[in-house]
Formats: sequence, structure tokens, C-alpha cells
Amino acid sequence: MEMTCKPLVSVIIPAFNAARYIRQALNSVLAQTYPAIEMIVVDDGSSDATSAIVNEFVIRDARIQLVRQGNMGVGAARNTAISKARGKYIAPLDGDDFWFPEKLEKQVTCMEQCSNETGLVYCWSTLIDEEGGFLGLSYPQTAEGRLRHALVLRHIVGNASVPLFRAAALEKVGVYLTRAEQGGAQGCEDWDLHLRIAEAFNVRVVPEYLVAYRQTKSSMSVNTESMAASYAVAIRRARERNRDLPSTTFRWAAGHFYGYLSQKCYLWDDYCCCLRHLSKAVCADPVMLLNTCLCKTLIKAFLKGVIGLTVNHFAEQVRPSPKELGKAAGLRPPIESERSFISDRILERIELKRWSAVLQHDGA
Repeated sequence: MEMTCKPLVSVIIPAFNAARYIRQALNSVLAQTYPAIEMIVVDDGSSDATSAIVNEFVIRDARIQLVRQGNMGVGAARNTAISKARGKYIAPLDGDDFWFPEKLEKQVTCMEQCSNETGLVYCWSTLIDEEGGFLGLSYPQTAEGRLRHALVLRHIVGNASVPLFRAAALEKVGVYLTRAEQGGAQGCEDWDLHLRIAEAFNVRVVPEYLVAYRQTKSSMSVNTESMAASYAVAIRRARERNRDLPSTTFRWAAGHFYGYLSQKCYLWDDYCCCLRHLSKAVCADPVMLLNTCLCKTLIKAFLKGVIGLTVNHFAEQVRPSPKELGKAAGLRPPIESERSFISDRILERIELKRWSAVLQHDGA
């Protein structure tokens, strides 16, 4: 009886060659303290044991269904699941991520306390590696309201496994862009959707770390060239819809985004790619040169990727620490007392001023 009184949440899970992690993802949904759920897993043309593993769960639990389709990309897979969803709320979860037990309960509680003008509730993420080891924490944002300006500057939702959507909001603004609609690219279709929701609905936050966001060498988020192309599509569309937003916001956003991509490349030792994204970041926003972590990355990437010297000892001296990498990628708060470089303190003040300006523009 308790479950039937609660609004249904449709958990949508796109999965492509996710056999290594899909069990953990599904078990994290089944372990939720919120009981009124259905799960729709879309196998997007996997060549591994993904479907076989999901079928084991389908046999045991009638709330889970498996849909198979040819490989059409993550956006199309999510859209297939949405088309079959019956819930009042939609909760996406990527096949290599997982949730902490109270994720849905806390987000549904937040959504139920709001009016129908709220279309998205986000939370914070813990970044993990392939083995589940801790890498960092997402920026603990608390911005709420109609955040169309703020979400252009920073993707504060963080990743595709974070939000809880009101199904009615998706009916109004549409669903995810597909790979075909992005010219073969993918990686920022979630940001594009979050922007559209923020333009039409309020955004709320549960200020807790409730999602484990995995970074693997084979994950889509590591394919930075595809992400860059997908980002260009999302930002072009946002510009067209929001012609009143100042152009400086889009430049600042590009600086942050390409700086983030450069860190992705650096972590996987792709130094030439790192340099390309760093140059784009600085061209978009020269203030990025004040970021000492990015400057260290620039030195290392130049030495290893361009000069090609064997500089292992020196490289380790200039190699940013994991904590610094987290800061540069927006994984940790920008204001921390241990920052000792004057340039970092100047950058903090500039970024805070910018953030305050966009929140004021949004009325948040």
C-alpha cells in the first residue's frame, strides 16, 4: 500500500558494452530506499554480455524490462527508454555509474515539495575510477531557480546520472539529442537537455553526494573530441534560444569547458589532445592562464607531447596532484585556504564575481 501511494519513478538506463559495471548499476537501483520504481534498460547494440546480465535481473524482478536495439548512441537509447516510461518522474542512470541508497527518495521528496514549475532536481557526485576508487568530489553547488544563464556558464548538474526529471517537463521541452542530430558526436546531449529544462522550469538541488560517476578509459566522457563537437552543438542551440544572454558568458563557458577537456586528456596521457584543448580554453578566456594547475599541465604536455623528450623526473616535479586536477576540472570547490599562488587567488575572485553576475541575471 505504501508503494502504491508514492509517485512512480522510471529509471532509464542506456547500456553499451557495459557488462563490467551493469550489475552494480542495477543493484544500486534495487537498493534504493524509495520503493516505487520501474527500470527500463536499453541495450544499445552491445557485443558483450550486457543483455545476458540484465536478463538475470529481469527474471527475478518484474519491475525491470530490457529493450534491445542497434547501436544508435546514448541519446537515442535514453529516448527509447523514455518512450516506454510510465512514471511521473524520470531518472537516468548510465550503465557504468551507480547511486547511493537515498538518491531517489531525497530527490522525489524535494520534487514533491515543489510546484509543477520545477522540472529538474540535481544533487552532487563522487568521482570514481575504473575500480571504484575515489578521485574527487563534484563542485557543491547550491544554485536554484530558473538557471538558464548559470547553466550555460557551468554545467552544475554535473553528469547524466544525476538529475530527476518531471516527466511533464520532458513532454514540454523534448528529449535528448541523438548522435545523428549532433552530426555523429555525443557527450553533451545531457547538458543540452538540462539547458532546455532550465529555460522553461525551475531547478532545485539536494545538497548531498548521492551519485558515483565513473571515469574509465573507454567511457564516452573520455572521448574529448566527440564531447567538444557535441558541446559546440549544444552551445550553438543555446545561443539561438537565448539571444539576450551576453556573449561574455559563452566565452567564459568555453574557457572552463575546454580546460576541463584538457584535464581529461592529461589524465589519460594524450598530451597533443591536451594542448589543443588548452589552446582553445585560453583563446576563449585568457583568464584561464591564471590557473596554476592548467599552467603545470601546459608545461608537462608541451614537454611530453611536442618536444618528445624523456623528462620523467622533471615532469613529476610539475605534474599536478590529484587534488589540483580535481580543482581544475571543477571537481572541488574553487575556494580553499591551501591555495597559495597569487594567481589562483586572483582567479578565485574573478570567478566568484562572474558567478554572482550570472546568478543575479537569473534572479537566483
